[in-house]
Amino acid sequence: MTFLPFSSSLATSWALLCIILLVVLYGLRTLTTPRIDFPPGPRPLPLIGNVHQIPMEHQAETFLDWALKYAGDVLHVHVFGHSMVILNSLQAARELLDKRSSIYSDRPRFVLMSELMGWRNAITHLRYGPRFRKHRRLVNDVFNQRATATFQSLQEKETLTLLDGLLNSPTAYIDHFKRYAAALILKITYGYDVHSVDDLLVRLAERAGTLTVQGAGSPAATLVDFFPVMRHIPSWMPFASFKRRALETRKAVDDMMDIPYELVKADMRKGVAVPCYTSNLLEAQRNSQDGTVSFEDEEDIKGSAGTLLTAAEDTTVAFMHSFLLAMVLHPDKFKKAQEEMDRVTGSQRLPTINDRPTLPYLECVIKEVLRWNPLVPLGMPHRLMEDDYYRNFFIPTGASVLANIFAILQDCPQPDIFRPERYLDDPTLLDPFTVIFGFGRRICPGRYLADTSAWSVMANLVAAFNISKALDEKGHEMTPKVEFCTGFVRHPKPFKCSIKPRTEKMRALISQARGDL
Repeated sequence: MTFLPFSSSLATSWALLCIILLVVLYGLRTLTTPRIDFPPGPRPLPLIGNVHQIPMEHQAETFLDWALKYAGDVLHVHVFGHSMVILNSLQAARELLDKRSSIYSDRPRFVLMSELMGWRNAITHLRYGPRFRKHRRLVNDVFNQRATATFQSLQEKETLTLLDGLLNSPTAYIDHFKRYAAALILKITYGYDVHSVDDLLVRLAERAGTLTVQGAGSPAATLVDFFPVMRHIPSWMPFASFKRRALETRKAVDDMMDIPYELVKADMRKGVAVPCYTSNLLEAQRNSQDGTVSFEDEEDIKGSAGTLLTAAEDTTVAFMHSFLLAMVLHPDKFKKAQEEMDRVTGSQRLPTINDRPTLPYLECVIKEVLRWNPLVPLGMPHRLMEDDYYRNFFIPTGASVLANIFAILQDCPQPDIFRPERYLDDPTLLDPFTVIFGFGRRICPGRYLADTSAWSVMANLVAAFNISKALDEKGHEMTPKVEFCTGFVRHPKPFKCSIKPRTEKMRALISQARGDL
């Protein structure tokens, strides 16, 4: 009866010994390596490097503070002997990630997310090479700037459904945002119609995304990426809770990838499939002789479709949420946008994408929201594929390279003030749209759809609703705090606000527009 506990104790001891040995080896390598002129940064400790100085929250802000402290827009930090380089200026990001993209387009090895959480086939995690380029071609054919214009009628339809939802239950605005984002991408990717936020596929995508962010943001995520041997630790061990969470996440990710994909295949077998990203690709990849699709092609189609679903939903919701918070906090800016809108639509109709060139102030508001809260403050990390030098600083092969998008967008006069007029005063000011989606060959392929979708929603919110602070039980205004959740995508923390139709006529306009669809 003592055999099992003894075996467990022995296995635990061996696992801990292996980890300690690896840490010592990393430390010895660091101590015996000749002095190299890395970019500036905080002084590392033996063995662990700068791990103790990197916070779990507000990393982008910390890296910007370090850039000022060490007088370097390019920073270098050590993480368990691994080099990490943070680019805090537009010049550095474009020079390395854009101009030298041939060697800066790989991804670090995401052991936890790719191997344990099931994101191996996601385009965001693929290593740079033929398969990554194949995925990009598949996505670019459908989401390039010209092709995105074909989705205009779908965007207008889903925007009207969003407006109708806000009319009936304005306090559930986050659910309406989620439904909109999911409905749009599910229709494009799988030909699937969403009718509520409780839809099965919406919940699948939300669960997979939530569990991924929670797991990827844990300290264990960093450890297992730098010490891949940890992935072999049995899940029943006391300190292996990260692996148990990862296995739970993998089930959610597999469901999110498999279920909508299999629904499309089932409809194709029945001959009732709606033309969409997945069905079109499956049809195009069929073998001309036996009508089958190879396993590799199926995995590529499934992986790219699943990535589109999760990435598009999360960032779209985060942006709409940020816009709402900014307008509640800055009612004068919102009123100015409404006045401009009224001059264009005359309060007699809802705006369409064709009105965009005639609404320059709204364009400035959208830019300022993106600058004020960049959706992915540090982007996704790149990996250097060969040794490189920049300004006489050495950057080693395998270094993780991060573009600090937050820091780049802070490089303007009075960055802490929300002021859309800055883009009218200085037309040469950096457009956040050109940096928030990443750089080089890893730039987000869905950026054009994201841009037009977000504009459609923002313009219609301005035209149709009055947005203001909520009132408490005593009738006093409640000012939301500017707080954001930690994760790859930065969402505002939940807050209360008032969303009411501007007039009864506007309520009738929305109903009429929906009836005309």
